[in-house]
Amino acid sequence: MQSIVARVLALSRSKVHGKVVDFVDSLREIHQAVFAHLTAANAKYKQAADKKRCSVEFEVGDYVWAILTKDRYPAGEYNKLSARKIGPVEVIEKINSNAYRLKLPIHIRTTDVFNVKHLIPYTGDISDEDNSRANSLHPGENDVVEEAASRYLKKNRF
Repeated sequence: MQSIVARVLALSRSKVHGKVVDFVDSLREIHQAVFAHLTAANAKYKQAADKKRCSVEFEVGDYVWAILTKDRYPAGEYNKLSARKIGPVEVIEKINSNAYRLKLPIHIRTTDVFNVKHLIPYTGDISDEDNSRANSLHPGENDVVEEAASRYLKKNRF
């Protein structure tokens, strides 16, 4: 583009030359206006997309849930009914803010490096009062569902 402009400016001042210079100047102005509009539109789209993003960072030693996608399974082992979420597993290395190395169980035969979008923070155990399966070895000891059913039956006099 610069070589063309240099050749045009090198021409002598004639009637045709003036029209060409005006045309080139108008093209430059249009180009600058389009560039400014594109830059503003890209900034607007980036701002809208960044509102939906949340920054999640893990430290070494944190526990997370890892989501296994279809491509993580070895050939022929993928099953629709298999567990998709494994864990809690420990973060053993932070490769960068977007990738982490996990300590996977031995039976999981896949790479141990996960993208942050496939990790969910592990928040610890749920309180025993709200968990209807809090003690599965001794059924009925802390069964919230059974208590709710008995309250319903008493209320409706069945």
